[in-house]
Amino acid sequence: MSLLQIRTDDSESPSDRYQRVIDQLAKIAQGTDSKKPDLIMLPEFWHGGAFNIEQSVSLATTFPGPISDDICDIAATHDVWIHAGSFVENFKGSLFNTSLLVDGQGHIAATYKKIHLFGFSEGESKHLTNGDELVCVATPLGMTALTTCYDLRFPELFRKLNEKGATSILMTSGWPVPRIEHWNVLTKARAIENQSIFIACNGVGTNGDTTLGGNSVVIDAWGKVLNEPTTIEEVIDVEIDLQNVNQVREKLPVLADRKL
Repeated sequence: MSLLQIRTDDSESPSDRYQRVIDQLAKIAQGTDSKKPDLIMLPEFWHGGAFNIEQSVSLATTFPGPISDDICDIAATHDVWIHAGSFVENFKGSLFNTSLLVDGQGHIAATYKKIHLFGFSEGESKHLTNGDELVCVATPLGMTALTTCYDLRFPELFRKLNEKGATSILMTSGWPVPRIEHWNVLTKARAIENQSIFIACNGVGTNGDTTLGGNSVVIDAWGKVLNEPTTIEEVIDVEIDLQNVNQVREKLPVLADRKL
């Protein structure tokens, strides 16, 4: 699979960034004769900025809508799954932080409305409505859970996703530099404690006076990081062994020993 660690800077207009990313996404989806991803993943709020919430709100979309149409066209043209990151979605008059997953036929496979909104009394907590539904869907990675950024701090969410059969977890994120050590620890913890493949795509760049920390990671069910984390815009290609989860769970069946 491929992760696109996008740079979101306030110095670049959302329209310019959107077209730049869509063009890059199409190129990645096309692949080469020797390498083509099964699934591509993008960060949270890459269009408007995770820490420029007012701008992201001003770019609110619907699903289906013009953004999902573009993503679906790319997915269908190249037969690739795309987790397009998240966007502000206007749904029945309320605004949500919604991530979008499209299958290889160009159909919307799932959307996930972020349950844990960040900002306390400010930020997205002030402008958006939280979701309340867990989302798991069958993908080329097996039964796959969708999560977003601040969700990372709430381990009970991941236990519930584990109970729903998730063996892989996708997390789209706009996690900042000052708390990047928390990110590095908690992404590994969620993989280890749930014995699941954990794939977390974070942004880079500065928006709303906050710099994002990058360090996008693919972590196997044993807790091994399968890529070299960076803090620049780049495409991260990783081969994932789908047998890893079963092997780890059989070798160390801790989930069977849960008492609570």
